[in-house]
Amino acid sequence: MDQHTRLTYLLLLVFAVILTGISTAGAQTSGEICVNVEVQEIGPSSIGIDEEFTLGINIESCGSKAPEDITFEIISIPSDIIVTEDLITKISKLTYSTSERHLTYHMRTTTDANPGPHIIKMKLTYPNIELETTKYYDVEIRVTGEDAEPRIASVITNPEYIYEGDTVDLKLGIENFGEAIAKSVSVSLDHGFEGIKNSTIGTLGMNGTQTALFKFKANQSGEFEIPVIIYYEDDFGKQKDEYAITITVLDKKGSLNLASVKVDPVLPYMDDTVELTMRIENSGDRTINSIRVYADHPFKGLKESFIGTLDPNEDGPAVITFIADQAGEYEIPVTITYSDDFGEEQIETKINLIILESNSGAGTAAIVLLVLGVIGGLIYNNYRTKKSKDEIIKQLMEGSGNSANNKK
Repeated sequence: MDQHTRLTYLLLLVFAVILTGISTAGAQTSGEICVNVEVQEIGPSSIGIDEEFTLGINIESCGSKAPEDITFEIISIPSDIIVTEDLITKISKLTYSTSERHLTYHMRTTTDANPGPHIIKMKLTYPNIELETTKYYDVEIRVTGEDAEPRIASVITNPEYIYEGDTVDLKLGIENFGEAIAKSVSVSLDHGFEGIKNSTIGTLGMNGTQTALFKFKANQSGEFEIPVIIYYEDDFGKQKDEYAITITVLDKKGSLNLASVKVDPVLPYMDDTVELTMRIENSGDRTINSIRVYADHPFKGLKESFIGTLDPNEDGPAVITFIADQAGEYEIPVTITYSDDFGEEQIETKINLIILESNSGAGTAAIVLLVLGVIGGLIYNNYRTKKSKDEIIKQLMEGSGNSANNKK
């Protein structure tokens, strides 16, 4: 056999050995032992926060030989998902080549679970001939969240009607109209006045209400649209909602005061008909309407007088007539009220009034004599003054005549 032929036989032999080895390896490993994991179900399909659900797993044989010593393990689970079953399950044997094993895990999302996808990692291990086979699986659990919706439910100011220069306490009622808890709630009020602009509330449960407090100095009049920003966190993270409120600041308050009081007669006696005139002055810088004056005296007669409208620096009389049926000294409460488009205001003050006892004949005569005496004294004094003046004039005239005669 020549060398060429020998080489040819040698190559054929090597090729035959290689084919035999491949065939043998294939016979030993091809599909004899095979195990797979399949997610059968996740129920319910929509999983919310703080809700229970189940995860169904099928472990099935996919080879020609029944597998043994199988280990299935959950190796990683998000912190906001709780599992009640053991995380490691051992299966001694799947009794025949097409058998399967069903596992059910009862799970629950926590109260602070984050919405969105959550990945659960699993591992399957089983022996395969001389080697151990390990397979890894991922299951996605999607947690659905809800929106919180904190909104302005009420606006309260103290004082209710704000005038320029007032210090204002503002209360905003914030209510959660959403389907999730609103956490870390704070309210920012972007007003242009001096004062407090931020208020922290904290947590708002569903349908919960809290009050955000502010204080500011209304240093100018007008109607102001004030932006309100509410910051909070819900199932979807940090949120910011913008709203607006309207605050009206009126011009400076009008100032009503009791300018003067006149009593007619000046010294009234018991049973006299008395006319009490009070002049009310508007010393402010705006017109005041519907002005009424009420004098709470104890006598029979009128107690109220209507003035109407007073412009700035204008005054008007409030006239009240009554019969002074009691003697004495009285402190009479007086209430001045006025109203405008924004409501009713009032000012309270007091006046003093003296009612004398009923005058007797002797008292009247004495007063008449006193008055007559005063009048007589004035007339006599005037007469004396006039007479003195006449004598001086006469003497001057006579002196002038004598001087003329002497010159002659």
